[in-house]
Amino acid sequence: MTAFNEFINQLPDYFGVFLLMFSAFLIGYFSAWTLQRSKYTKMLKKVKRQANLNKINAVSSNISDIDTIFTEIKPKIVEVVKQTQQETREKTKEEIINTKSAEEIVEKARTSYITYTKTKPELNFENFGYGSKNNKDDLTQINGIGPYIEQRLNEIGIYNYSQISQFQEEDIRILTELIDFFPGRIERDNWIAQAASLKTY
Repeated sequence: MTAFNEFINQLPDYFGVFLLMFSAFLIGYFSAWTLQRSKYTKMLKKVKRQANLNKINAVSSNISDIDTIFTEIKPKIVEVVKQTQQETREKTKEEIINTKSAEEIVEKARTSYITYTKTKPELNFENFGYGSKNNKDDLTQINGIGPYIEQRLNEIGIYNYSQISQFQEEDIRILTELIDFFPGRIERDNWIAQAASLKTY
């Protein structure tokens, strides 16, 4: 019993020693951890810096390679362009020499420049009615009509919602061609229904 009592009496001393050793361990552990962390942080920064420098060097190396290639190719490009221009001049001279008169030159130019006229279809305003600037609506309220298309429609003679709401299939086809619009776009945007709903306001 006396040995046990002695042990109990010495327990605070053991606890004090344990606490002292544990404190020393924690201080050493955290000091080492902090030192290692700062060491690895410095090393990481150094590696990143080196990687960035390598990237910059690689890019500048590529730029210098491109400059070198361009400097080598440039004379060849200039030579090909000069040769092509020379061949064109020689062909033109041969054509002038081979033609016998000014009339032949004019006739040759006339036949090489082909012109054609295409008759544009006309809208039948009897189908959907006439409009004027006096009863003009804001056609840009219709989805699919911007300021440019509105201007084109006004030039053709379409000014208001009432006209658009009465379009028929033939009118849409002709209108698409007249305003150089995408085929099928008027139907997809449903101009007729939009105009009908807008004209009631």
